[in-house]
Amino acid sequence: VVYYKDEYFKDVAKQKEIIAGFQRGLEQQEFVVHYQPKVMADNKTIYGGEALVRWNRQGTLIYPGDFIPVLERDGSICKLDFYVLDKACALLEDCMKKGLDLPRISINFSRKHIGNTCLVREIVEVIDCHKIPHEYVEIELTESEDFRDYIVMAKLIDALKAEGISTSIDDFGTGYSSLNMLKMTSIDILKIDKSFIPLEEECKEKNKDCIMFENIAHLAKALGVMVVAEGVETKQQYEYLKQMGCDIIQGYYFDKPLIQEQFLEKIKMGSY
Repeated sequence: VVYYKDEYFKDVAKQKEIIAGFQRGLEQQEFVVHYQPKVMADNKTIYGGEALVRWNRQGTLIYPGDFIPVLERDGSICKLDFYVLDKACALLEDCMKKGLDLPRISINFSRKHIGNTCLVREIVEVIDCHKIPHEYVEIELTESEDFRDYIVMAKLIDALKAEGISTSIDDFGTGYSSLNMLKMTSIDILKIDKSFIPLEEECKEKNKDCIMFENIAHLAKALGVMVVAEGVETKQQYEYLKQMGCDIIQGYYFDKPLIQEQFLEKIKMGSY
């Protein structure tokens, strides 16, 4: 039994509004891509960035948490992923024209793509349209809740690797079967979720956080996988992660997600 509340109706109306406005938003370029820098832990040089989408709808900036889950359920997320890929490749093309060092840009791809047997070809077509070397594009995948999906995902990762395209697993540790993900796929990069990064303040959970993070990082390194720590906010966290051998740092300690022009300025600087 569920008792009706006005909030339920408002939520449904909001979801329908998002779905109805999505295609128009794509056509009118309302979706804007921001880039959060990824920084090498050992020398603070800029390794690349993660492409993160925002919806500038009628002058109001809508953040992913308000529309991504709705588009995931609707299936429209697949169109948005390719839109972001195209924008990221356009940025890389702009870097080449300006003679800048190319950053590696990672783009999130939903599990909704798993059933698309033409996915790799379609990704390659977008990259090649902008004449970008494949190694500067990284596809971020999230863990699957279905064991059978791991087999499909392993084939996808291998097919991308054959094209020179790197893959990473996003939010590692918060999914359904993290160790199976490492065992069954040949990923290049592991992004450890910020919930596993040791807290700065002294608390009863800090020692447990350290033990878990250190063992995840050591396991990844032993398997030849690069380690990215996301959600890093303080110097103390950065110093700890550097000491633990973490390869790449991403988070507010260095920068928030930046608009394209700001990100290009950071690329010109080269390091923090």
